[in-house]
Amino acid sequence: MKALIFDIIHGGDYIAKKLMDRGYDVYCVDVYKYAKQEIKDRIIEMGANLSEEAPAGEYALLLAPSHCPVDMFLRDDVIVDKRVTFHQAVGEFIDDKRFRIEVTGVKGKTSLCYMLAHILDKAGKKVFLHTSRGQGQYVNGEHHIDKLMSIAPTSLLVLPEGDYDVMVTEVSLGGSGKADIAVITNLLEDYGIAKNTGKASTSKASILTDNINIVESSECEFWKGFGKDVIGYGGRVRVNGSPRLGEPLDITIDYDGKHDVRFGEGFLGLEYIHAIDAALTICEQMSIPKDVMISALESFRGIPGRGEISKENGIWTVTERNPGISHISIGSTLSTMKRMDALDGLTVILDPVNRRVCDKLDIEQIRDVIDRYDVKLIFLNDGKDVTIPEGTKTILKFIKEGFQ
Repeated sequence: MKALIFDIIHGGDYIAKKLMDRGYDVYCVDVYKYAKQEIKDRIIEMGANLSEEAPAGEYALLLAPSHCPVDMFLRDDVIVDKRVTFHQAVGEFIDDKRFRIEVTGVKGKTSLCYMLAHILDKAGKKVFLHTSRGQGQYVNGEHHIDKLMSIAPTSLLVLPEGDYDVMVTEVSLGGSGKADIAVITNLLEDYGIAKNTGKASTSKASILTDNINIVESSECEFWKGFGKDVIGYGGRVRVNGSPRLGEPLDITIDYDGKHDVRFGEGFLGLEYIHAIDAALTICEQMSIPKDVMISALESFRGIPGRGEISKENGIWTVTERNPGISHISIGSTLSTMKRMDALDGLTVILDPVNRRVCDKLDIEQIRDVIDRYDVKLIFLNDGKDVTIPEGTKTILKFIKEGFQ
């Protein structure tokens, strides 16, 4: 039997290995033509075939990520009996028996994963955390990152060994469908994928499991349409008083009773309200005690580089270092700044880091968001020193540092 794999930069080599173990003759195609040499070497070493175009012939299977526009790369002399997405293949191949929480969504995935890891660590669990920032054990309030890896669904096939109590895993488009708890943070934008031949929601729905599924309450009916039972989250966190930049939030949570919590020291606590709400529902399903929850929230210090706050020479700086930066995330942070009455004298600095990342940004949509909030914008793409405009009181720095 022959199998054809399109796109080797999102874990196609992991899929190839699983197929070869099942006796398939595997042909890998670098359809985008920019896979790293180490990936190519690994494919050749395992004995799979590698090319930049699909060899003519008939194949029992064609496997590709859901965002791959397969028909663009198929020729008439290539015949395929069955098409399978990478996340469908992951669901077929995964055999990890450890308790696993998979988290997807449009925004807030990393924030929720870090918050869950912190709470579960406080609860005495041995926690492994895998996100777009990297992977490694989360212990004593710190993520010990020992490896950088994509959050493509295929990453679930190569999670490291270890006697972890909980595996907290962020995934991009879709999941295994076999998690103990599957979470979809939101669907703020059901954007087109595979050259607009599909929708993000269809891929993200692949994370839904026969076990526990948690989604935003306002989206419950939508996700139920994919045939799985879901539990809604939201409405269990209240922000008290008027939030101010540089000050922790006073919040009240509804978790086995009402409790007042001081949250957000050194970072934009308002950006984590949805993550707290989701975490409350998830941890309730895991029977985490309320005293652990309160202690964890009060000791949480955010994600390094995500909404970090500092002040120098009388100017506040808020740093958002995130591979998921877009017009949506920029608008969300500006909305947070407005809620804290911090738009006056605000300058946005957008750093796409490199040309390939820059090409992933929709600059016109970003400019529309900036204009809507009437703040200044500095766009970095030439490595020059930055001159901060006179009258700047707050710098909001967005650094889009890589691909998701």
